[in-house]
Amino acid sequence: MEQVQGTGVRDRGAIVAELRSRIATIGDGGRGTTGDLPEVDHTSRVPVPGWLSEALVAGGLPRGAVTAVDDCPAALVDLLTTLTADGGCAAVVGYPRLALAAVAAGGGDLERLILVPDPTPHATAVVGTLIEGVDMVVYAAPAAVSPSAARPVEARLRRSRCALVVCAGVRSWPGSRLHLSWRTDGVTGLGVGSGRVRGVSVVGQAWGQAQPPQTFRGTVGADDAAVDLRRSQLPEERAL
Repeated sequence: MEQVQGTGVRDRGAIVAELRSRIATIGDGGRGTTGDLPEVDHTSRVPVPGWLSEALVAGGLPRGAVTAVDDCPAALVDLLTTLTADGGCAAVVGYPRLALAAVAAGGGDLERLILVPDPTPHATAVVGTLIEGVDMVVYAAPAAVSPSAARPVEARLRRSRCALVVCAGVRSWPGSRLHLSWRTDGVTGLGVGSGRVRGVSVVGQAWGQAQPPQTFRGTVGADDAAVDLRRSQLPEERAL
C-alpha cells in the first residue's frame, strides 16, 4: 500500500512525479497511461461486489466515467476489496478515515492501493494523474465539484480505463454517468449484548445513463450474504 503524505505543502510538479512513480510500483495498475490509450472501450466495466453487480445493467462501474455516490464506508471498502482481489489497482484520495484494514480482512490486496490522505491544494491534479494509471479512484471531495474544476479531470478520464468514484453525494459531480445512493441498514452477527459483527447490510438505489432506476440490498462481509433486488421507479427528480 503506497501512501503519499503532505501534498498541501509541495510543488505540483513534484506531486505528479511521485504519483506516477507510485503507480509504476504497483504493477500494470490501470493498464497504461492516457498516451497509450487514444481510444477506450467504454463498454468495459470495473468489477463490483455481487450484491451491486446484479443491480447494474452493465454489471460494474463504467470506465472512463464518473460514478457519484453517497459516503457509505462499508460499501466503498467492499468496492476496493473486490477490485484489488481481482488484480486491479485503485487509489483513495482525501479519505484518511476509510478503514482500509477491512480491505485486507475481506481478502483484498493492500499492495494494489495508493493512498493520498490530503490532496490539497492540488486535488484535481492529483486525481487527474491517478486516473491515468489505475483502475479506480475513490475521491472524497470536500464539497460538490464545480463544472470548471471537473472539465480537465473528465478530459483525462474519457481517455483512460479508470472508473472515478466521487463520494460527496449523488449530486456532487456535474454530468456523472452513474449515481449510487446507498447507506448501511444494520449489522448481522450480534446477539443480545454479545457477539461480533459478521456483516453490514447495505441498501440503496442506482440510476443514470443507460441505467434504469433500481433499488438493491446486500450484505457486506458475510459469506452467506443474501441479495435482495427489486426494480423500483425512483422519484422523478432522481431519475436522470
